[in-house]
Amino acid sequence: MIFAEKYVIFVLLFAENAVLSFNHKIITKMQAQIVSKIRKLRRERGFTQPQMADLLHIDKSVYARLETGETSSWAKYLEEILVVFDITPEKFFEGIGQNIVNQDNFNLHDSAIAIGYTETLHQETKEAHQKVIQTLEQENAHLKEEIAFLRKLAEK
Repeated sequence: MIFAEKYVIFVLLFAENAVLSFNHKIITKMQAQIVSKIRKLRRERGFTQPQMADLLHIDKSVYARLETGETSSWAKYLEEILVVFDITPEKFFEGIGQNIVNQDNFNLHDSAIAIGYTETLHQETKEAHQKVIQTLEQENAHLKEEIAFLRKLAEK
């Protein structure tokens, strides 16, 4: 449940038309942590920025702005980013936001608002996770079918 709350808060903060009363400093710091994580994962997986743009089916300049933090459009492409990096949402958001909310620029009222949004959007997040799982299960089933077919061919 803790992950789901964090996940929804992050998506809400940066999704188009999301309106929360979080302090600008908090958003900026979280945004920096998220784009830093995307850049780190891209490098660890051996992808270039142009390759990532192609994998996400977006323009190279859009991806470059996403990774430098000039835009918060990463939320729009989050599902595809997770698939490309082969990482769970829980693992992706691990460590994001730490040491930010305890600083003097955090307002407890904002926390209560975020928790309220989290509770109302938990179901949507759960459905998104289920969609990713279903897609991966379908891909797995398809690959198993291909393996079985190839084994039959090899036996002939």
